Amino acid sequence: MAEGATPSHDHHDTPSSDQQTQAAQPASAAFHSGTYVVQVPKNQIYRVPPPENAVIAERHRNPAHNATKRPCGSCCRLSCSCVLPLLILVLVLGLIAGIFSVLLRPKDPIFKVERVAFNRLNSYPEYDIRLRAKNPNKIFGILYKKGGVASLSFRQREIAKGNYPTFYQDHNNSTVFGILFRGSNNVVLPTEIEKSMKTQKPKVQVSFSIKMDVMARMRIGLLNSGSMKLAVACDLTVDTLAKDTRILTQKCRTERRL
Repeated sequence: MAEGATPSHDHHDTPSSDQQTQAAQPASAAFHSGTYVVQVPKNQIYRVPPPENAVIAERHRNPAHNATKRPCGSCCRLSCSCVLPLLILVLVLGLIAGIFSVLLRPKDPIFKVERVAFNRLNSYPEYDIRLRAKNPNKIFGILYKKGGVASLSFRQREIAKGNYPTFYQDHNNSTVFGILFRGSNNVVLPTEIEKSMKTQKPKVQVSFSIKMDVMARMRIGLLNSGSMKLAVACDLTVDTLAKDTRILTQKCRTERRL
């Protein structure tokens, strides 16, 4: 080596000042703030199981408890097995009642007019008529259903309407019931009715016709026959409409219609 020459060093053997500074810094100082994407292997991803899995696991843990719970199909089969015998029983009872009604031939009820009273309130004429229904059958009761209508006529002209009541009548029984016939204020009363309600001496007789359409059933115990329609007609004559009306003559008839 020549005198006064500066000794030379290999570049790779001696690190530079920048490299020494970076080496002296801790490892955490090499990361800066920002957004990073972290990739995780698929076999380390854990998922939350759906709620259905919990129900399945519960069934496996408690098989005895699950046995008491029947599925919808079993419930349907059970309900069908219960309803079907009831339907068959109802059909059999209806058939028996129909056979009884045909073979025994129940009689129609008999009607009679008991009392007639005339009122006139607020220009609306009212006829309060009481009738008696007699059931001549020895084993059949009669059920008078809803929907029965009645009308009152004078000389084949309707002057008032009413409703037939609903009630049950036992065998060999007589029942008294009332029907309130109401007229309209638009209907002009016939002259005979005006005279009969105002004149007591001499009394003025008046004749009426009552028509009733009644829906009924024959009954033996818990057995009911099919519905039948009864057409009832009564022709009667009263001595007066003023006071203490008395029925002079009457005739009632009952017909059964299909």
